[in-house]
Amino acid sequence: MKVDRQEQEDARRDRIARAAFELFARSGLDAISAQDIARAAYVSRTNLYRYYPSKVHMLLAHFEKAVQASRDDALERLRAGANPQQVWDKVTGRMADLGVRYRHLVGAVGQAVLGAAPDAGQSGATADRAPGDGLRTALTLAALVQPVLLAMQTQGRLRPEANINMLSVLLVDAFILALLHGGHRDQREVLRDWQDRFSLLMHGALAPESTARGELKD
Repeated sequence: MKVDRQEQEDARRDRIARAAFELFARSGLDAISAQDIARAAYVSRTNLYRYYPSKVHMLLAHFEKAVQASRDDALERLRAGANPQQVWDKVTGRMADLGVRYRHLVGAVGQAVLGAAPDAGQSGATADRAPGDGLRTALTLAALVQPVLLAMQTQGRLRPEANINMLSVLLVDAFILALLHGGHRDQREVLRDWQDRFSLLMHGALAPESTARGELKD
């Protein structure tokens, strides 16, 4: 009975986050009210705040599930023996596509993940920083990158002493900043920007023979 109740709670939490994201994706954060979300998720407004204290928390919860799904797929491909570079291309391609498709939501996610303070004059849910949730989202993103870098290190393409955790965090921050300030028009522009940042950040971590082969060049 206790398990069933927990499953119900988890299902309701997921339903709220999914309904909120669908509304945000169509109209943006500012145009959607808590009442809109409660109505779409079939819960009361009071019940809504039992699960999430703000709209940003709802956005991050759904975003994290999408990132986790990408990580699961990447791990499955790596275990099956896929080339780490091909896995990396698939992961970054999907994230770049989402970044362009939902560019009007990138600011809220980026502020939470990078720990940026909201702009002066912002109010309501868009001003909520959600520091705890932002940190969890940042860790989820870093965990998406880590297995691919670790596979590259195992293959000898990265220096054995390279700190995979630190590289993962640096890459995530660089990619989010690119989305926030790059002014990209399409997925191809995002990927080109990310490739440049990836090459720059990874240059010191590459094994000497990998640098000689120019493995990170297009």
